[in-house]
Amino acid sequence: MVKLHFVLSDLVADEAAAAFAEHARQIRERLPNVEIGHTGGTSVLGVLTSGDVDLQVRTERHSFPSARDVLRELYEPLDPEAWHPDSAYFLAVDASPPVEVSLTVIGTLDDLHHGAAWQRIAANPGLIEEYNALKRAHEGGSADEYNAAKRDFFHRNFRL
Repeated sequence: MVKLHFVLSDLVADEAAAAFAEHARQIRERLPNVEIGHTGGTSVLGVLTSGDVDLQVRTERHSFPSARDVLRELYEPLDPEAWHPDSAYFLAVDASPPVEVSLTVIGTLDDLHHGAAWQRIAANPGLIEEYNALKRAHEGGSADEYNAAKRDFFHRNFRL
């Protein structure tokens, strides 16, 4: 079992920004009409992060199936059993730093959790501290327990 380890986002900000720019460019070449954002822990200074770079690709509902197919050509599917009719997840295999892509339909709960929630966290020192406390509590622990606590944090703090 891999032990979880977190670092302050400030320490990986430059590397994360470069990875975001490169992957956003690759996606934009194939999907010029989507919105692409840098989300997750590396997108907010002062947040503890595992160092992976999260991209959110937002699209209208009618464009979702074709966008999902294009992203499947660019990336490996991530947790396909967790996919919904309005969200899908992908992984850039062998990327350094690790890169994950969330495709969401604009206006859905997954869209909120993978996008606007991070803007709210960035603007609220109390949410940053609560999120960092969650990370500190799971340092060296299991990914399953951490992921459950993280889902809880987002569902408790961010609703449509």
